[in-house]
Amino acid sequence: MNIYKLKTSETNYKILSSEGFEMATKKLPPYYEKQEKHELHFAVCPACNNPVQIIGLNKKLQHTDHPYAKHYHKSIRGLAPFDKEAFESCSLVHPRTNLSKSNRKPVCTEREKQILSNLQENFDQVAYLFQLYSGIVMTKSLAEEMLKWYVAEQGHLYKGASLINAPWVFVYLSKAQSLWGRIIKDPELQEALCKKVPTGLINERKQFISKGSEKIFFWFAGHKQSKTSDNFLKETMQFIVTCDDEDIYKKTITFDYEHFQNLLNTPDEKRPRRENFTELAKKYLG
Repeated sequence: MNIYKLKTSETNYKILSSEGFEMATKKLPPYYEKQEKHELHFAVCPACNNPVQIIGLNKKLQHTDHPYAKHYHKSIRGLAPFDKEAFESCSLVHPRTNLSKSNRKPVCTEREKQILSNLQENFDQVAYLFQLYSGIVMTKSLAEEMLKWYVAEQGHLYKGASLINAPWVFVYLSKAQSLWGRIIKDPELQEALCKKVPTGLINERKQFISKGSEKIFFWFAGHKQSKTSDNFLKETMQFIVTCDDEDIYKKTITFDYEHFQNLLNTPDEKRPRRENFTELAKKYLG
């Protein structure tokens, strides 16, 4: 994998490069360690908090021009303990092709607590990404409904959840929500609603309303994990709009981990902020 972090307590990760790793670690232990005649380099997996070894940092590899991180099956003192269960469920190592919304882990470890903390501290960015990918404006009432459902369903224990996919898994685990009265920003979704719902329309405020009795909902399904041809993790899910019993709109959403990280690394004054959302998340996730 090509990402890493320096501490288990961190939620942000870094893109791996030789120069970047040297600057971030200052070549200090426990990231740089001597073992016998060799110098080894270590960091932490952003998804499962296990130790990883950096391969090819100062040595050209035969099969790639870039260094990469590989899980290390021993604890590294001062860095991270090795957790076999977390390793076996790590999506960066073992992508799951048969995920079910009902799959839950039996216990809450430090990693699951971190997922909750990450959501809580950055919930305004989660709301922003939801709006960007769905085309639906996240209101306070909608956010509260989704938070209540996530907590009731113990979403942090979902087996497909990790420290890097929290924003998407949060909305994926939500129950179906009514579209009536929602502000729709996506022109394609607006068009689909106007064409497929005979009594529906988009008003001057871009709200979807209907004069009929149709039940129109949006929901998320089909969370999938796979490896790309260059051995990176790919996660997707389906965004679906249903009118009564018919699916009238569907699109695939690909999880963009780097986009979320870029938002977190952007100064507060330059990124979309909604403090009331963060306070709301603290109420339910704190």
